[in-house]
Amino acid sequence: MRFISVPVEDSRDVYQSCVDSISDSNLKARLNAVIQYIDLVDVEYRSRAEVSSLYTIPPNNSGNDDVVLGSVTKNEFKNLYSTHMVSRSKPARAIYDSILMGAPKGRCPFCGFGHATTLDHYLPKAKYPEMSVLPVNLIPSCKDCNTGKSATIAVAAEDQCLHPYYNHQRFIEEQWLFAVIHQTTPVTVTFYVKAPTHWDSVSQERVKTHFKDFNLASRYSIEAASQLSFLKHNLSTFIEYTGAKEHLSKMAQSHASENINSWQTAMHQALAQCDWYCEGGFA
Repeated sequence: MRFISVPVEDSRDVYQSCVDSISDSNLKARLNAVIQYIDLVDVEYRSRAEVSSLYTIPPNNSGNDDVVLGSVTKNEFKNLYSTHMVSRSKPARAIYDSILMGAPKGRCPFCGFGHATTLDHYLPKAKYPEMSVLPVNLIPSCKDCNTGKSATIAVAAEDQCLHPYYNHQRFIEEQWLFAVIHQTTPVTVTFYVKAPTHWDSVSQERVKTHFKDFNLASRYSIEAASQLSFLKHNLSTFIEYTGAKEHLSKMAQSHASENINSWQTAMHQALAQCDWYCEGGFA
């Protein structure tokens, strides 16, 4: 998990840019008629996100052809994004790309390792159509996180996955991701969440929700398998027990300095603490 700066793009400007590219004069007029509402949506989103209460915004369960605001249907709001923002032929695509560039080192903030190649709606546009092109609701994401996350709408604070733009410092500064080494051939690693006991119960549950929603246990284990194969050869130069242990500890510290809750940090910590592995289990 990584945290990134809130997009600087103005919500009304983004909305207007999408609407301006519409050729249907009737549709354009209907969308322009509700533009002032977008400012209110943006303010409400930010205020609730700041206190981790986006789950309190009621979802819209109307059908795609139902009018949801003014005289605009749900599908017409959703198409602002899919047709007039994502399309490379539209002016608003430049805004899409700008938000996408906010991903740290091009990596997905949800999982921390996938390539950010698309934008994810934190609150899904299928249930929150008026937020389809709201910049603060658009998160750089890898395809696996975008398409593989749970489609369930949060109904309680603890049901919310972590929000890359809005989260308490505790999620960044304190460790909650750990790993355990299995004495198998080849060596395997499993990852798990253990939030600090001094955290409030909602924060403890949210990291578990995030871990589960994005299927990180399985995905991190797959990433670790590749790294373990590399370490098998690399550690041959640190065959002495203390040498291997020291090397792995330094690797863990190095990864932790960049991201204390990365799978690399958790894996190297667990390896350094595993006597069996350091004594030759890696071979």
